[in-house]
Amino acid sequence: MKTILIADAGSTKVDWAVLTDNGEILARFTTCGINALLVDDETLASTMAEAGCGIPSGVSPDEIFYYGAGCATPDICKKMQSAIHNNWPEASISVNSDLLGAARSLFGHRKGIACILGTGSNSCLYDGNEITCQIPSLGYILGDEGSGAALGKRLVVDVFKQQLPEDIRDKFLNRYGLSLPIVLDKVYRSAAPNRFLASFVPFLEENKWNPNIYSLVLDELTNFVRRNVAMYPRAHSFELSFTGSIAAVFEGILREAAASQGYSISSISKEPMDGLVSFHCSQPL
Repeated sequence: MKTILIADAGSTKVDWAVLTDNGEILARFTTCGINALLVDDETLASTMAEAGCGIPSGVSPDEIFYYGAGCATPDICKKMQSAIHNNWPEASISVNSDLLGAARSLFGHRKGIACILGTGSNSCLYDGNEITCQIPSLGYILGDEGSGAALGKRLVVDVFKQQLPEDIRDKFLNRYGLSLPIVLDKVYRSAAPNRFLASFVPFLEENKWNPNIYSLVLDELTNFVRRNVAMYPRAHSFELSFTGSIAAVFEGILREAAASQGYSISSISKEPMDGLVSFHCSQPL
């Protein structure tokens, strides 16, 4: 009986699952987030060591499937594979993008358009095993429509450019103790401005029934559908599903945004891990 370790790594957190190949869950735990494009070697080594502490005593994974944010090129995947190998040298290691993980979680071995809406956003056309087409996300500066970072950016901009009513602006600034100098410092000088911007999503969730906030969220989610989903060939002919915290928190508004563009969403999940466990147990790769 083989032991499998699965990692679903986002910028904010990494979800881990240890299981047997017949589907018995031995452990599930969470560590700090990793974006393979941005992480330094010291932080990466520390996170892998932290993950090792979450694995039950006496258990050593035979196969490791790592799905990670930022795993976009062969060189980056090789870097991640090396870091994992340093901790588990005897294991067979597979490193892929978090997007492939999302697709396998949402569709298993079916075809469809898979979308992630979390701190960042992404999408792809999936053939039941691999990604066949991808509209690039372009990250939080150039893209990431509909993501936590994009929603937070829109909120901050609308507050300081006085596009929202005064009561909402004051409520937001007082809630977070913000001023323009603080915001500019966090956005242009901090190590993780995308996380800073995404940290305002709870305010949007709490106030989503305010017409101005509702419209803001709906606009951003509609942008994601128009600029990503709609760009795939014959997009309307494929099943469409979403995973990620933003998709789950704003499920009703997301379904409205998709419907406004002629799409019906099949499923929405908060996290990919349950689907990944099912995928790797039904047909271990």
